[in-house]
Amino acid sequence: MLRHATAPARAFAQIPHAILRHPRLSAAAKTLLTWQLSLPADARQCLSDTARRARIGKAAFQRAKGELLAEGYVHEWRVRVEGGRFTTVQLVSNVPLEPAEAAALRDGRCSATPGAAPPAAGGPGIRSVGRQPGKNIKENTSPPTRPVPEAAAPAAAAAVAASAASPQLPETRAPETVEAGETATSTETVETPGRALRAAETFLRALVGTHPRLALSPRTLRDVAPLAVPWLRTDLSAAQIEHALTSGLDDVRSPVGVFRWRLRHALPEQRPAPAPAAPLPPPRVAGMRECVAAHTQPRLFTPPPGSDAVLCPECRADDAAPPVPAQPGPPGGGYALFRAARGPRPVPAGSATGG
Repeated sequence: MLRHATAPARAFAQIPHAILRHPRLSAAAKTLLTWQLSLPADARQCLSDTARRARIGKAAFQRAKGELLAEGYVHEWRVRVEGGRFTTVQLVSNVPLEPAEAAALRDGRCSATPGAAPPAAGGPGIRSVGRQPGKNIKENTSPPTRPVPEAAAPAAAAAVAASAASPQLPETRAPETVEAGETATSTETVETPGRALRAAETFLRALVGTHPRLALSPRTLRDVAPLAVPWLRTDLSAAQIEHALTSGLDDVRSPVGVFRWRLRHALPEQRPAPAPAAPLPPPRVAGMRECVAAHTQPRLFTPPPGSDAVLCPECRADDAAPPVPAQPGPPGGGYALFRAARGPRPVPAGSATGG
């Protein structure tokens, strides 16, 4: 691909490549951020004014603002002014800032203007505030973690695993392989308050990224995280919790207020455990026996209680009946019996007899 770029002599802004190529920032978020960074230092234009001038709709603006808040390029606070009113203070930076660093810049405890003082002799120093995403921008732009002391390395690894794990799945520890002659001990992971809060913050951060109207600042997210811990301890799935907390937020005036109220008051009651099922009665054939006499098909019968009978009631009745003596037949055998049963043949009336 061919490219042609002319260096502007005036009216230009220096935008880092990390912003232009950020994989998790949408086009609307990049437009808001680059527009704000191109303004003069004394400009008082807020993000909503920038979105209106850039013709960004309300839904797209809320989504873009949530992305910038989540990535640390935008920070905002609600402060109380004279007369009992509240105003929103916004801070926009060209590098991701931690909440503590942004608060220090807001209060004037450190300088964020590069080149404000004459450059000192010697090599380049370390940036006072802010951070740059990693070099491999296509795969991961998460801010680099601060160095962890060796003694705290296992605890930090456990914290990272807890924040990355799903809040609905129990945390388990994979068995480790041991060499021959060594003894392996396994311990269960106990849920601590800090681990539960981190899981709640991870779940709420996912909700904020999915629903653009929930523009929760990092400070507000940390404040409401304790309210989400009881939700994650129920037997509800993540999809059911999300539906209970976010359904209908597009039709309300204050989505964040409704979301906070639901976290505090809409927790469903725990369903009682089902009662144990009554044992099934034994089948009828369990107490039946098969008759030992000759039958066309096997015949089962229920013997009397405490009896060891092996014959069915019919066979026992036949054995108890006295034998019937055989009646002597007439002389002549079977043919004589047949003739006697048939009798004489009737003669039709009026028939002539020959003589």
